[in-house]
Amino acid sequence: MSNTFVELVAHRSENTVDDVRAILSRHNIVDSPTPPISRPLRLKHLKFSGEKDIHGEHKPFAFDWEPKQSGINVIASDENFAGKSTVFQTMLWALRGEPKSLTATTESWIRKVEACFQAGDRHVRVRFDVEDRKPIGSVDLLHSDESVIHSLSFSSEEAFKSQMNSVMLEALDLEPIAASREVPTQDKTVMYSDGWTSYTGAFLFDGESGALIGENVGNNLPQRLLQVFLGIPWATTQFQARAAWRVADSLVKSRKRKLSQLGNQSVEQMQARLREIADLIANGSARDSELRKLDLARKKYEHLSSDVSRLKAATTVVDAEVIAGKQELLQKQRSLLAIEEEMAASRFLGKLSPTCCPRCTQSFAASRVQKERTSGECSVCLTPVDEGVEIDFDALKTSAVKDIEKLQRALNSVTKESQDLKQKFQQARRDLENAAEDVAKLSTSGTALDEQKLRLEAARTEGMLDAVSKLVETDTGEQAELAVLAAADECAKELVTAAAEDILRRSSTLIRALVTRLGMRDVEEVSLKRNAHVDIRKGGSESNFGRLSAGERLRVRIATVIALLQASKQFGAGRHPGLLVIDSPAKEEMADANVEEMLEALSELAEDVDVQLFVAFRGTGRALKHFPRERCLLAEGKETLW
Repeated sequence: MSNTFVELVAHRSENTVDDVRAILSRHNIVDSPTPPISRPLRLKHLKFSGEKDIHGEHKPFAFDWEPKQSGINVIASDENFAGKSTVFQTMLWALRGEPKSLTATTESWIRKVEACFQAGDRHVRVRFDVEDRKPIGSVDLLHSDESVIHSLSFSSEEAFKSQMNSVMLEALDLEPIAASREVPTQDKTVMYSDGWTSYTGAFLFDGESGALIGENVGNNLPQRLLQVFLGIPWATTQFQARAAWRVADSLVKSRKRKLSQLGNQSVEQMQARLREIADLIANGSARDSELRKLDLARKKYEHLSSDVSRLKAATTVVDAEVIAGKQELLQKQRSLLAIEEEMAASRFLGKLSPTCCPRCTQSFAASRVQKERTSGECSVCLTPVDEGVEIDFDALKTSAVKDIEKLQRALNSVTKESQDLKQKFQQARRDLENAAEDVAKLSTSGTALDEQKLRLEAARTEGMLDAVSKLVETDTGEQAELAVLAAADECAKELVTAAAEDILRRSSTLIRALVTRLGMRDVEEVSLKRNAHVDIRKGGSESNFGRLSAGERLRVRIATVIALLQASKQFGAGRHPGLLVIDSPAKEEMADANVEEMLEALSELAEDVDVQLFVAFRGTGRALKHFPRERCLLAEGKETLW
């Protein structure tokens, strides 16, 4: 290539080389035509201990294992739930800095973990205690004699994860994988990096991931991992350029949206309009007089409005008093009438001397009339007559008349007050309506209306000017930067495409041979894509990774990673560190015969490829059939691994 990457970008974006170099440097975009070669990662030692709690019974446990650092390591048991997956998940916990799929129960049992790794030229020891499910310990960099060079402590999961990210990326010469994501709630795109935990997703093969490589489906991480592990030149540069371009493009688009919401006016246009408004206001000859009239009219309206409310409330109270007074007067008048009726009846009937029954006219016997005179019993109803007690009806009547006269005077007074209040209320309402008309006329007439409109427009324009000024101040030539970043993305993409063609074709051939060895004999052709998709021709028909059975997908995933390792060994390209974990392949809908065939192939491949391979499955007899005992960690019969 006759031109450097910076020169290609400068030519395409029509910028100077110095400007392009500054922009790329500012966005941490580096040209990487020759990725580093792979550095191996190996587990040297793993031990953990704790206490099981089963139905209230506490039982201490301990696990200590030094696996083979080259070739295959088998973990097998005759029973399920013997602890095979826990061994892998605890190893990954120490390696990642956070648990991946460790069960909550097992995590609560573990108290201490120690793991030693060989990462490139680095000897790394991870030690931590678990307190309330929080790891507290250190990541130690060691000399070959295990003396400590440097120790990085941690007391939280986040700190643990951060320390492992720094140590392992540096030791294996891997870089964070640049990416970007949209944040809709903030109307922007932000840059982030997938770090060490994302890389470790390419080490474990279990039933939880449907991606060709890695553990996430639905984002572009698998394709970025694949390109890094394939060692495709310029791939890292493209990731960085694309992420930076998306962030810059998001900022420019966000600014344009905000400016469009502000009327698409420039700062100069808004400043000119503010000066024009100030001149118009200054030239209003009747401005002050009209504004004073309007102000007085508004104050009068507000005062009258308050009076109307007060009078309405007072009228309501007095009307209630009138109603209550009328009811009390009516009650007193009824009481007076009752007194008068009782008084008249008493005087009339008291003068009578009955000689017969008032109902049937039967005459009384003379003795009965005589008895009334002697015993005091009424000759009609035989009730004792108390002639000594007389009711003073005149006094009762006089008192009732006085009460009525007093109530009538009070009622007249409150009625008069009610009538006066109603008149005042009606007049206040008429005055309020007139005041409202005055305010409306003054507000919509001449200078006062014009000035109000001008002042409102000035306030809005000042607010828009402030917002636009802030947007303009943050625009530091981003259009030029956007052009450079877009050109960098395009140039890197072209370089990646050209470099990847041969690598992908070579890898596809290796994968096809490997899946055949792993039992997929009907595969005729494999085509690995840069976006981490795989097209497969098998049995005379076209298929792809997503349409394969679970067992076939597992084989293709294993074959892909082993192909990366083979390519690294044969062609000097590829960056996978060569640590693989296959957990319970029989779970992936594979018949026992298929499992046997795959295990036999893995045993052979482990000898050919520079890899540390861990495989866990059920059946200690099956393990010993295919692998030497020294490479097997077994839980025979009812035994458990820890």
